[in-house]
Amino acid sequence: MKNKLAAFPLRPGDAVIFLAIIAAACGIWLHLVLLQTDQTYGEIWLDGALYQQIKLDDSTKETIRLEGKNSEVTIEADGRQMRFILSECPDHTCERTGWISGVGQTAVCLPNRVMIKITGSTGDEDAVDAVVQ
Repeated sequence: MKNKLAAFPLRPGDAVIFLAIIAAACGIWLHLVLLQTDQTYGEIWLDGALYQQIKLDDSTKETIRLEGKNSEVTIEADGRQMRFILSECPDHTCERTGWISGVGQTAVCLPNRVMIKITGSTGDEDAVDAVVQ
């Protein structure tokens, strides 16, 4: 009985290809490991453009006042979380949203066209992405 592997003999150039694939995989893995961080940032967007980015850590304590489309908006960053604390819009929905702290969370003041957003990597791959009811 013939060996099935004999139908596909390895050639000298095959070792070079295998080594190149292994080197590329190791390089990609190393790049991803070095880029991984537990840092989060708070972003403030005004009328669709990034207005300010704040590094959120335990020592963060900042109040930002900006002029929205219709009125002034005040945003607070405290520790690893952010919120709207004052908006002169008619419904104040943004203020009632409360604190946001998870990567990907947003809060929006539509009348003033202001959005706050948490970005970055928490390093917590076991975190819940979404809840469906």
